[in-house]
Amino acid sequence: MTFEIAHSEGFPFELGRSPKKVRNAYQKSILLVLRSIPDTHDPPKIKKLNNYKNNLWRMNVSDEYRLIYCVDRKEYLVTMLMLEHRNKVYERLGANADGTPGFRIVARAEELLEFKPSAQAIGEAELELAAVFSPPEPNKDRELPIHLTVDLLTDWNIPKQYHFHLCNVNTEGDLLGVSSCVPQNVLERVLNAIWPPMIEEVVQKPVRLAENPQYLEEAAEGQRDLESFLLKLDEEQKPFVSRFNRVSPRGPWLIKGGPGSGKSTVALYCIRSLINKANEQLPELSGNLKILFTTFTKSLINASNHLLTALQIQGGQHTIEIINVDKLSYQLLPDKWKTYNIANSKELQANMALSIDECYLIDKKLPFDANDQAFLLYEIDWIIVGQGLRDIEEYLSADRSGRGRALGAQQRRYVWHIYETFIKNLRNQGKCMFSEWLHVAQQKVSPQYDYVFIDEAQDLKPVAIRFCIGLCRDPAHIFLTADSNQSIYGNGLSWSRVSTELRFNGKTRIFRRNYRTTKEIWNAIKQIAPNTADIDRETMEVETVYNGPYPIYARYTSLNNQSKKLNEYLHEALRLERVTPRCAVVLCQTEKEMDFVMPLIDKHLNPKKMRSNEVDMAHPGVKIMTMHAVKGLQFPIVAVFGVEAGRMPLPVPQGIDESEHNNRQQRLLFVACSRAMRRLMVLGKASNPSPFMSKVTDEYWQIEDL
Repeated sequence: MTFEIAHSEGFPFELGRSPKKVRNAYQKSILLVLRSIPDTHDPPKIKKLNNYKNNLWRMNVSDEYRLIYCVDRKEYLVTMLMLEHRNKVYERLGANADGTPGFRIVARAEELLEFKPSAQAIGEAELELAAVFSPPEPNKDRELPIHLTVDLLTDWNIPKQYHFHLCNVNTEGDLLGVSSCVPQNVLERVLNAIWPPMIEEVVQKPVRLAENPQYLEEAAEGQRDLESFLLKLDEEQKPFVSRFNRVSPRGPWLIKGGPGSGKSTVALYCIRSLINKANEQLPELSGNLKILFTTFTKSLINASNHLLTALQIQGGQHTIEIINVDKLSYQLLPDKWKTYNIANSKELQANMALSIDECYLIDKKLPFDANDQAFLLYEIDWIIVGQGLRDIEEYLSADRSGRGRALGAQQRRYVWHIYETFIKNLRNQGKCMFSEWLHVAQQKVSPQYDYVFIDEAQDLKPVAIRFCIGLCRDPAHIFLTADSNQSIYGNGLSWSRVSTELRFNGKTRIFRRNYRTTKEIWNAIKQIAPNTADIDRETMEVETVYNGPYPIYARYTSLNNQSKKLNEYLHEALRLERVTPRCAVVLCQTEKEMDFVMPLIDKHLNPKKMRSNEVDMAHPGVKIMTMHAVKGLQFPIVAVFGVEAGRMPLPVPQGIDESEHNNRQQRLLFVACSRAMRRLMVLGKASNPSPFMSKVTDEYWQIEDL
């Protein structure tokens, strides 16, 4: 049986900076050995690393270069980890002269050891480590440890057109500052060459599959992104995807899982399986499949398009359409509705104030006034229009789960009267609510797709989900991914109440592994997660796969030390993770706060504000986004700004139930922090702490008073 080849995320960089003869040997001879007999002891060419776990092996690629890889016989998988010169490889392995694990591994990476070290051994290793490695003083612009020259860059296979920019770099700040003129994949290769990751860091990164050896060679040459390789599925995800290898698999299906559990990636794998299966059949038997993948934000659609490319899904005669619900509903609207403009928030508030006044003139007993504007707008948007209620009788019996403020029958009648008046006033101005578009599109929808995949379904209104279901020719071909704990918009309706078609009958799967955040970040943010009655405990109790540094809770006393800490954190995190500024994001509660943060960030980091409809994942600099806009995305480095009373949570809008408001705000903070993959910092004012941070302890957080 032939072994499948996988690689750590940094391996293409290592292959790319190795000499040409080493790369040729890897492609022409080493791969053949890895696919057939990777764990056959053949010293000195092939040798198992003594006392290292994960079945680590070393292979001589040439007289000077060594390949480090691990072998999984259960999955018949070989994962390439490092390719390094013999003078450096054992330092990166943290090995002693005899090749066994040294003090750094004992102190920092016990999980790599085949044996359990004693407490005394760990203590002695930590003392030895402290004597050798001392953390540098915080300084946002340290000198580079090596001088970049044309010869060195040539040895690293860095394209000549970027030598001029890189040879003029002297400091870490200078290096990050050239991100606007040096492509991100080139700059990351330089970062990984200056600070090559140690083995304990390498094994903490995702594993990707190299289905075609040519793809890895292209990545080594800088012609292919790391994201263009398949993420490896685990034994929990594979069985679910395998059912889509059958002819016409039937659902509906629901995938639940916490942040980073791979729900979206699995959905795209399932699409690939459907296409591959259809391509194996004769066209007259399979027909031309038409598949829809949809979600609620543009940024998620962009990320999904990238993933679809990464999975090398070739539609061929079939059609795969990735589009967000908003755009799709507009395409299918009757022409009359396209003449209405969507009212903005100020226009909605003004119309609500007018509608309340009109209803009060008709009935002085009206139990609502100007203080109830926010409550009424949300009630109309999410309950009346969002659930597609057609008359007062349906509203009287409607499920208002998630709304903290109760309404009796008489109060609902008054709300309905205000709703009718409000809609009339909008029409008189040639305007409508966006949720009305969804409602109309749902009523007019006709089947167009063979399979419909709905991602992040927990934040879609019921009318939007029904609209998507209506697009599918067979309701048994509906696929949802969701996590109610990450809902920052929706209500707690059961799926069967959203639509009678969503009866999953044993076709629900829960993914319980978190592949995004480290164990340290997950344990920390669980302390700030909502603890309400409607929380889904199943998706909170997950197994984390990776380890990393503790997240930071920085409590500042002045604007100056707030800005200083933010920049120190970003610079240090980027260097330690060997990534460019595009891999970092600063999250704010509001767009106004984004304007405040922008001038605080070092210009070397090329910061850019991005509103929800302007998310540009390719921007070569630090992104400044709202917590709402980042929903569904992930970043290696995250800073959450303004986590203090009065800003997180924001003041309760008049008329809104306080507990409902605060629960949503707390979920928003939890979602924002769960975007972090490797490093997280939360910034808040020391004298005015957020109540959401009241349970934070130094057991899980590195608490710093600035």
